[in-house]
Amino acid sequence: ERHKTRETQSSMTAVSFRALHWILILFGHSLAWKEEAVDSLWPPCRKSPLLVALNVTGHLGNGFRQMLITYSGKGWEWMERKREGKGKGGKGGSEKLKKKVTMLSDMWRFHLETKKWFKIEYGEGPEGRWKEGATAVYNNSQLVLMGGCTKTSVKFSRNDLWVFTPDEHGGGDWRLVKTRNNPVPRRGHVVVSNRSHLVMFGGKSTTHLARESYEELEDEALELEVQPGEKCLVDLWAISKEEVVSNKAVSPRWTEGAPFPATCRWGATGSYILGQSGKKYLAFFGGRHLGAFSEEHTDGSAYVYYNDLWLYDFEKDRWMEAPTIGPRPPARDHHGAATVEDQLFIYGGRCSEKRQKNSVLADVWSYNLISLRWTLHEPVGAAPMARFMPGVSDIIYHDQPHLAIFAGETLPGSTKRTTLNDLWVFNPHTGIWSELFSSTCHEDPQSIITVTEASEVQSQSMDLLCLASGFGCVLLLFAGLKKFGYRQVARAKESFTLDEPLLE
Repeated sequence: ERHKTRETQSSMTAVSFRALHWILILFGHSLAWKEEAVDSLWPPCRKSPLLVALNVTGHLGNGFRQMLITYSGKGWEWMERKREGKGKGGKGGSEKLKKKVTMLSDMWRFHLETKKWFKIEYGEGPEGRWKEGATAVYNNSQLVLMGGCTKTSVKFSRNDLWVFTPDEHGGGDWRLVKTRNNPVPRRGHVVVSNRSHLVMFGGKSTTHLARESYEELEDEALELEVQPGEKCLVDLWAISKEEVVSNKAVSPRWTEGAPFPATCRWGATGSYILGQSGKKYLAFFGGRHLGAFSEEHTDGSAYVYYNDLWLYDFEKDRWMEAPTIGPRPPARDHHGAATVEDQLFIYGGRCSEKRQKNSVLADVWSYNLISLRWTLHEPVGAAPMARFMPGVSDIIYHDQPHLAIFAGETLPGSTKRTTLNDLWVFNPHTGIWSELFSSTCHEDPQSIITVTEASEVQSQSMDLLCLASGFGCVLLLFAGLKKFGYRQVARAKESFTLDEPLLE
């Protein structure tokens, strides 16, 4: 009988735990939420996007068409939390929308006639990132992208190489190019092209990889000047353009060129520029550098901002500082640059680490290698608000060359609060800005409501309350089952006592 009593008690406990197990499963299923990005009719707000005008139908003239494309960047999306369990009407429940910061991998094209965005769907492609290096090649018929950072920290930098080829229907495909003798992973670098090669230069990496990069340099003097904890890079690499875009079986090989001879920097821009004889140079402008033993993103005085212009001679593999007559643009980094009518144009950027309004710029300057002068282009009429990390490209608009800018971040603010997705074009001959797409980042449609911190706390509190209530119910049921089991044991003991009193 004692054995039977133990069996009865064990059976009741097993029933209790089985009930607890199924209750937890059902309760967990009812609280299972899934986050999904909300479909949009335009690109999400972002900073550090890639912007490029690709030629779909050849040279300028009859039938000429361009695709203005944006890709990547650090931004935010509207996310909807959907409950996978059944709610009212047999459908899953949902919460109010909220912003989620992410590295974007979406690709969009802008239709210049209808002034609307269209999303480009593609298969395999680069992982979402920001601060990559990219350039258009072969009369802007293809796009080459190298490196960048897949998360905020520089330790998630990459050195992969991709080629995007558009099609006449407004789409296109990415292709990963496997290369040999790869440079160290990086972000904030420069990628340009000449007639035969792609050239990649500079940027920022981890301390360990930066040290590795410096140790590979042939110039020992540069290696000795590296400050402790340096993350900035000065190396330059070239790779065959034809081998990269031709999709041949042989993997192209990177070859190291002359390193940058001045103080290293990141957040600079690189574009090509033509001299009087038609010779092509890499024009490298601006950037910033962190002082020795200083911490990043602390005091603005820890950084040195630059406004010097350097030229790299592709043929002679040599650097030289560009001669300048007259005033120069203010020092800056994280600006945008493009080549318009063979001249270097720069726009915007950041001139201080302080997160205040006057730390960002909205000016347009151009440099002419023939006159050796910088020109400030004063805007006529409305103009974009100041920003840093914009996407910048040259573009043909209304049959005239323009400078296009897209997105970026203004200050004071943050990725969630002050990133943008507006699109403007600038005519350097008239000084007129034209807004092609207004920012939607501060709109609050009825169907899209930002969750404030208070509502988030309230939502979390409700989740905790529901969780506590659920466990309370489980404990009550467990207690009831336990009590029921004890009653059965007591009854068994009572019958045992009455039937066999001699065995007490």
